[in-house]
Amino acid sequence: MSEHEYAACPTCGRNRIIETNAKGRIRWNFVTDLGAFEFIQVRAGGGKVGGIGKGYRGSAPGIGFKLVRAKTLAEVMDDPTYHDVVQGLRDQLVLLVRDGIRLGLISKEELE
Repeated sequence: MSEHEYAACPTCGRNRIIETNAKGRIRWNFVTDLGAFEFIQVRAGGGKVGGIGKGYRGSAPGIGFKLVRAKTLAEVMDDPTYHDVVQGLRDQLVLLVRDGIRLGLISKEELE
């Protein structure tokens, strides 16, 4: 049995393999502008929603999802429809920053 190291995302809890032959070492720089980040996405296709299964994200040939439309975080921040989702992200970011400072991962000076 082979073993692989994974890194779990502190915002969502999902994990990804740290290094692959095809993609190399894991990166965390997918979001470079939080306000422009496509936070709410409407997708079509893809088969089963909310879990791995037949047809999920292209697991069968020719099947995947198509991005139909998206709203940026800046667009939905004041939209009551997404208040709980935005608030949940905000709360998690505050926790991460506070713990990052406490652990010495980041400094208050870096945030200024």
